[in-house]
Amino acid sequence: MSQAPLFSSAGELANLVVNSNLIDVAWANIPEIQIGQAAFPCSVEPMDYSPTPNRTIVVFASSPNGTQYPLPEGGHLVQSSLFQFLSPNECPSVSINRAALDLFTSLESQLHGLKTKLIEREGQLIITGHSLGGSVAALFTLCLLDSMDKKSKCRPICITFGSPLLGDFDLQHSQWNSFFLHVVSNKDPVPGLFLPSSRSPSTSSHSQTSVYKPFGTYLLCSEHGCACFDDPDLILKILTVASSEVSGELQVVDYGEMLRNLKNKAIWKGPQLAGERYGNSFSEGIVMELETIGIDTAKLNIDINGMEREARSLTKKTKASEAKKLNDIKKAMANLEWYKKKAEDEKKSYYDCFRNEDKKRHVDAKNFMEELTIYWEDMVAEAERKPQKEGKSFRTGWLFAGTTYRRMVEPLDIADFYQGGDGRDYINSKRSQHYKLLEQWYKEAAKPPTREDLDSKKKKVSILLTEDSCFWAHVEEAILSCQSLTNATSTTKQRESSWENLVMFGEYVMEQIENCAVSPEIFLNGSTFMKWWGEYKAYIHNFRNFYSSRLVEYMKRGSYNQYG
Repeated sequence: MSQAPLFSSAGELANLVVNSNLIDVAWANIPEIQIGQAAFPCSVEPMDYSPTPNRTIVVFASSPNGTQYPLPEGGHLVQSSLFQFLSPNECPSVSINRAALDLFTSLESQLHGLKTKLIEREGQLIITGHSLGGSVAALFTLCLLDSMDKKSKCRPICITFGSPLLGDFDLQHSQWNSFFLHVVSNKDPVPGLFLPSSRSPSTSSHSQTSVYKPFGTYLLCSEHGCACFDDPDLILKILTVASSEVSGELQVVDYGEMLRNLKNKAIWKGPQLAGERYGNSFSEGIVMELETIGIDTAKLNIDINGMEREARSLTKKTKASEAKKLNDIKKAMANLEWYKKKAEDEKKSYYDCFRNEDKKRHVDAKNFMEELTIYWEDMVAEAERKPQKEGKSFRTGWLFAGTTYRRMVEPLDIADFYQGGDGRDYINSKRSQHYKLLEQWYKEAAKPPTREDLDSKKKKVSILLTEDSCFWAHVEEAILSCQSLTNATSTTKQRESSWENLVMFGEYVMEQIENCAVSPEIFLNGSTFMKWWGEYKAYIHNFRNFYSSRLVEYMKRGSYNQYG
């Protein structure tokens, strides 16, 4: 889980960003497009450039009038079905700035074609925009990221210049925050337009604008230097102070000139007094970074030492909470393993013990199962919120434990689903997304098995869990197919489909057996699998007496008695 940092490197990060050519490339085409635009209020025009085979730049430049005179009521927040994908379970509603949303919607048909084209591109993709054009660029980037497959060869980065705040608190929860960099000058009033204490347009209501929150990383610049911040509350306070010190008239800031000046000077690290005042790296770092961009910490009305104490306290609490949670999860898993052992002692499969019995230990097992599921749903959701590379690294550390959990707990979910007799097609109609992702990540990380791996599995197959956590769902569906074959009301087409399903199921089971991928418990007398085999064998005997397959011969010979 994430921890609060006890030091700050915002100045070093800002220096790296400014001295790379990424921001220069992003800004380069904006002034030229703005000059050529018609002076209609708040018009935005997307332009697609491909200066090199490995780099594509999409520019959203608002007209000069659009920069100086935002749309009436543009500070209001509204919801849109276009961005429903930004609303995961923990954030049921994400609100977007109305001005940006109106502009984006007016370009929707044009942007759809552009999005389709960009998804197929390879190499570096930069999406950039100035003022309200930057807001539209951010919305377009969000839509593009949502449309991209995780294996896409091109991942965009969005760089905005002098853009106003885009959305509410829930936008911070976007899993793509790290794809956004917002460049802001302390002389530019536009980024502070929708702050309740700033020089907001008179048409903006305080109640509407007071819930804005920054998302992504902010590169805050002044004539003294620059620094990067990603703490939304601190960014809000900095923007509020900067906005209060900007002259009354809205003005256009030349970001190109500002970037050139910053490159020509070293970032001012702040006076040594900062270290003497606070005596620790966290507080000293925050103070120096704020002074670098000309912000008086007294005007921010923040307790620097309090921030440091809170960060340390949060780290300690997080560590303690995680240790307790991990210990509880280990206990829950140990209890499920005990439940499985008791089923083995009674010569019953783990799955059937849970499916067919209603004893106290069944209730206890269900409680442990639910506790584990809540934990792993949270873990998977956190991994999903992280950028692709970071998320992959994050989940590698616990993928083995997640796979064991999936193989232990999902069969119990399947048993619950089919227990009443009305369940149909668990995999497509009921299976939880976190199971799907755990399985997908396992397959992506797994190496092809060697002969030595298979020999090793054969020696210890008796203690292995069934590898396919959906195995019992396949068995249940095979039983339903057998019933369909003998049901007088089934149509010819339904019977044909059921027979095809059974043939494929037989091939699937035999493959699992040959790869030592199923637990021997499936062959126990009275198991759901042996129930299926009895029905299937009877049907073959009565209606397809000449049919044979590898699984049929394997079962008729009793070879399964030697398995494991």
